[in-house]
Amino acid sequence: MGIPVLVSRLDKLEEQVFHHVFELNPRQAVMLGLHDYDGLLPDVSSDRLKGWADKAIGLLERIKDEFHELDKEGRQDAQSMETMLERMLFEIQDLRAYSTRPTIHALQLSATPYISREYAPVDARIGAVNKHLRKVPEFLDQASANLDPTLADPIVEVAIKQIQGVIRDLDGDAAREAAKANVAIREEFERSKGEAVLAMVDFIEALHEEHKTSMDFALGRERFQKLLWVNDRIRQPVEEMLELALRDLEANAKALREVTERIRPGATVSTILEEIQQDHPTAKLLLDDAAEGLHDLEGWLRERELVRIPAGTRVRVVPTPSHMRATTTAAMSSPGPFEKEGVEGLYYVTPPEDGWDAKRTEEWLRHLNRVTLKEIAIHEVWPGHYTHRVFQKEFGTSMTRKAYWNYAFGEGWAHYCEEMMLDEGYGVERLRFIQLKEALLRDCRFIVSFKMHTQGMTLDEARRFIMKNALMEAGPAEREALRGTFDHSYYGYTLGKLFIKKARERFFHAHPDEPIRTFHDKLLSLGGAPVGHLESLII
Repeated sequence: MGIPVLVSRLDKLEEQVFHHVFELNPRQAVMLGLHDYDGLLPDVSSDRLKGWADKAIGLLERIKDEFHELDKEGRQDAQSMETMLERMLFEIQDLRAYSTRPTIHALQLSATPYISREYAPVDARIGAVNKHLRKVPEFLDQASANLDPTLADPIVEVAIKQIQGVIRDLDGDAAREAAKANVAIREEFERSKGEAVLAMVDFIEALHEEHKTSMDFALGRERFQKLLWVNDRIRQPVEEMLELALRDLEANAKALREVTERIRPGATVSTILEEIQQDHPTAKLLLDDAAEGLHDLEGWLRERELVRIPAGTRVRVVPTPSHMRATTTAAMSSPGPFEKEGVEGLYYVTPPEDGWDAKRTEEWLRHLNRVTLKEIAIHEVWPGHYTHRVFQKEFGTSMTRKAYWNYAFGEGWAHYCEEMMLDEGYGVERLRFIQLKEALLRDCRFIVSFKMHTQGMTLDEARRFIMKNALMEAGPAEREALRGTFDHSYYGYTLGKLFIKKARERFFHAHPDEPIRTFHDKLLSLGGAPVGHLESLII
């Protein structure tokens, strides 16, 4: 009779761990569908951050105390909870992110979770927005008090773009949604928005005027090595892991040359790419073209039963919220696992900005050509992120398996799907061409992340490396390089894919007669386990 008691103890501990995580990131809880956290912003004062870290260390000790008496599933959940807490402690203690990275504050400011899906009546949702906005001035005062006198220029640049995007979203989508609320709530929205926007503008001005900036954004080798452990449970040396990406880059470049020859013997890679990029939607029809491809892709995937997909799924294509556009081409906002209403998926696609000139607009639309839109849909929706998230929501057997998101697992699965779908027969050679081009970009993210943070690669060198090796034009390449200065874990796309493929090899060595769906269902049933554990968990 001991196991039920132990499972019960883990459930209670799990609840305490997630509540502690949500104290520092209530936005995450809201996006998971836990609306008791609506309207909250974290207390990021230095004393509170220290208290949070001390309690997290105590929770880690409790997890370790119970670990060896748990069954296999319980141990996996315990390992994921350890990783989640250690990653957040790394941000507070090793990165000093609340003092060095204004992006960590900017990411809490958006009201998008309350207005993007109708999980409750409009009065309740705009009421939550108003509560959120009232807390913004104090939150940004705490953020300002935390920040160091000298900050990394690329990270400041991204934070400013994110906050400017939040302001545009408040004046746009949030204002349109608030107009549907009752008079008192509408008036409160205007008052709270005015004060919050003023606080954001002051915060942006302070970033410009009260802080010196430098190009010193790198973690350094020691902290990056630790990042591999707290993110992914990987102990191999940084240099050994970097070799994986360099070899993958070489293999994908060779495969791209081979598919080019199959498309048209004697043609160059740049010629085929130019032809593909010329076939792009207009700015006006970009979202319609993206939506059109989803229906065909979903039908093909369900017919072949490559992974278990719940019934009743719905996805709508919408413009990327402004606060995300500084670093996002496309993204998936899936319904949280605990959401009861407003459960459609929102597939974000970033349109050209209104203020762009014709040259920049054309460059962006070439990047989002029709073939690439198919590739992105596989990654973001079917069977990538959206499929993963609805699998967690429907079939997750614990809070951890429903709610925990591991970067390299999640992005690795979506990236793996791009290749797997083609291997299973979806698409034509030009889609394979773009799949390989996108794989080269993910290799470049891996390489420039490691090199910028451990080997002194500059932002401009990273941009030029991406342009050359991922066949990317200057604007999108600059955006990719900039992302690597603060999203240093974006090596996870390639890393996760490679570890998933290793786990698949081991699975089919042990179970050679199983269909591929069995492996995919088993993999996704892990929720978001650290990729360094996949091989041991998949059997």
